[in-house]
Amino acid sequence: MSPQRRTPYPAAATGWMIGGHRLDVLDLGSGAGGFAAMLADDGHRVRCLDRSAAELARTVERLGRARVVVGQAEALPFSAARFDVVTAAQTLHRFAPGLALPEIARVLRPGGHLAVAYNTRDDTVPWVRRLAARLQQVDPTAMAGDYGVAAVDHLEDSVYFRQVSRRNFRNWVPIDRAGLLAMVERRPATATLSQAQREDLLADVADLYAGVARPPEPLLLPFQTSCWRAEVDHRELRLDHGADEALEIRLGF
Repeated sequence: MSPQRRTPYPAAATGWMIGGHRLDVLDLGSGAGGFAAMLADDGHRVRCLDRSAAELARTVERLGRARVVVGQAEALPFSAARFDVVTAAQTLHRFAPGLALPEIARVLRPGGHLAVAYNTRDDTVPWVRRLAARLQQVDPTAMAGDYGVAAVDHLEDSVYFRQVSRRNFRNWVPIDRAGLLAMVERRPATATLSQAQREDLLADVADLYAGVARPPEPLLLPFQTSCWRAEVDHRELRLDHGADEALEIRLGF
């Protein structure tokens, strides 16, 4: 039997974020398409937008015939009132709020909403605290917890959105010994260590894994998925509902 595909967020989180069935959804900053794939699996009609054509090529591979667009959230190439929901999963902080939020509001239909998600690690679990303490011995910024969530403050202050609501969901992400060691080894600070220091660090992380794991089951990294929904408010916008989409780029992958 093939293993179940790992998803970046709990199903309950995406259900609450989107609501309804078979909606038109624009996913901003789709990247490799993990979140967009969850939405497509739920039956929604998803359009994926990202600045990187290379990332969107991976999205096409993942979603098959999904329609993708190279573009920026600050200048969306879509007509007004085009989508029921716009999503920003781990990406809202990448956009200039003064430009992106009115553009997002413009492409939402009346009654539509913006849905935002961030995975934040739960450092209350003892083994995670021990891992963080060991990494911070070589890199004080390691596992410091700056996830971009502060970008939601701009949404709550925006005149283009109202009734911002939030829900949190527990999200356990499996990671095996090799995955944990690779995660540590990929950190930029690890590359600056001497060979002996790097070997000591990786040996300590391997020992930590061995002390808490119960093979063959992987460890579960504890995350909290924090989600927000904000209903669009068009009173500050002048919408031209008759306009066609200004630009649509289909990538020939």
